[in-house]
Amino acid sequence: MLALASCRHEDRSPAPSASASALGQDFTLNARERHYQEELTRSRLRFQAKPELGDCAKALKEQADLQLCQAAASALAAITGEPSPAPALALQRLEPGALALARLSERARYLSLAELAQRRLDGDAGARPVPSAAGAAAAGSALPSHVRKEQHADHHEQHALELGDGPVSKLLERSLQLERDVIRNLGAYLEYGPLPVRRAAFDALKRLRAVHPDWPALDRLLREAVVLEPDADLQRDLRQLSASGRSQSGRPAQSAGTK
Repeated sequence: MLALASCRHEDRSPAPSASASALGQDFTLNARERHYQEELTRSRLRFQAKPELGDCAKALKEQADLQLCQAAASALAAITGEPSPAPALALQRLEPGALALARLSERARYLSLAELAQRRLDGDAGARPVPSAAGAAAAGSALPSHVRKEQHADHHEQHALELGDGPVSKLLERSLQLERDVIRNLGAYLEYGPLPVRRAAFDALKRLRAVHPDWPALDRLLREAVVLEPDADLQRDLRQLSASGRSQSGRPAQSAGTK
């Protein structure tokens, strides 16, 4: 019986030691640090390429719109000016840069939609009467299949050109991409940096939320940060900030700062 008890005792899995728990925690810290450095490297390479908004005067006519573009260009120049700034300085530059680019892209989106609507109105004014749905379907079914496919492809190609061939649409594309780049750079500090850096990034986003509450990209970043945050106090603050101003994605309206 003693031998059997001894065997059973040996078959039991040992309880995890304190050193094993520490090893698991160290792995988590190492993974976070690796992601942190990878994201900073990505942003550094992106901004070292000196991305630009282009000539805003080709797309924007009103003085207030040009001022939005000038503010975004100046903020972008500050971000790309120094290759590897310390986290505090980086956040100091990224915060106004994100806001300036968000305001510009929001205004460019509004102008792009207005331009597209005007084109369609102008086109409808000179268009011939549209046949009935039944007549159009009958006429379409009478065409060879390869002709119908070509017409379908032409329709989608024309729609893509309508959305992307004008200077306003090109400005919108550039400003949105740069806004995403800056938000992602902020996310590196918020999600993967050491706790003091994450707290500083949170404070920056809290200020941004206060001045620009309707911001879908910021909402997404906050929701991701809530999931990744290991510190209970900061996770609580992130959750509260995330819930304080949910954006209504897809709405083309402008904030007060872009009108």
